[in-house]
Amino acid sequence: MRTYASVTAQKVSTILLITSAILLLLIGKINEGNLRTIKNHFTDLSSYILSIVGIPINSINKTTNQINSLISIYSDNKSLNLENKELYKWKDLGQRLLVENQELKKLLNAVKQVPYNFITAKVIANSSGSYIKTITLNVGAKNDVIIGSPVVNNWGMIGRVIEVGRNSSRVLLITDINSQIPIYFEKSKHKAIVIGKNSDLLEVKYLKPRVNLINNERIITSGEGGLLPRGLSLGLYLKTLNSENNKVKILPTRGWDHFDNLNVILFKN
Repeated sequence: MRTYASVTAQKVSTILLITSAILLLLIGKINEGNLRTIKNHFTDLSSYILSIVGIPINSINKTTNQINSLISIYSDNKSLNLENKELYKWKDLGQRLLVENQELKKLLNAVKQVPYNFITAKVIANSSGSYIKTITLNVGAKNDVIIGSPVVNNWGMIGRVIEVGRNSSRVLLITDINSQIPIYFEKSKHKAIVIGKNSDLLEVKYLKPRVNLINNERIITSGEGGLLPRGLSLGLYLKTLNSENNKVKILPTRGWDHFDNLNVILFKN
């Protein structure tokens, strides 16, 4: 699009050229001998004037092109930012789905050794406090969950169901002070009861005196009383935790306090 400045400059240039031509004709009539010299001077003068007139036009055109380039760059940058945000959104979703898929695979592997049906549940509430440690799951009676159903993570048992609604259930964690579970030591075969202490460790009760326990041996549910299935890992016996007093302490199942998806074993006593 032609600007006002370019139109004006063109008009000025035309007027100058016409004027120069008229002057050259007049001078040619007066003095034919010096016509070529005068024409050359006028040509130089006209070129100089036209170059001066053209400076602002070139500057305006250059500035206009630069502005258009900046607008184009800004528009492209804005589009790229939007695309990047969209890509990051999908990347984040993909990573979350990958992590969830890996967790579900681990849960599946964790219950392969247990000959019972199970259902995968999501933790929808965590009521763990100083005096009670429970969580709420999004499965209930309609999913065949019953009171006493053991709940496991990737590494072992972390609690058992104590309340059941139609669509949800409440789980008492193994670390709660009200939790008491019959167990045996996997290698030494000694039987006892493991109780919660509202802390990061469990305690063994009713263990025969002067028994030899093996470092790093697993604590397994014994199934005595028929309340829980036999063979669920509950924790580890470590000598480093039991070097100061007579109380036998157990490190609970790994990840007992970090959970999102869990398996409920559909065990009927």
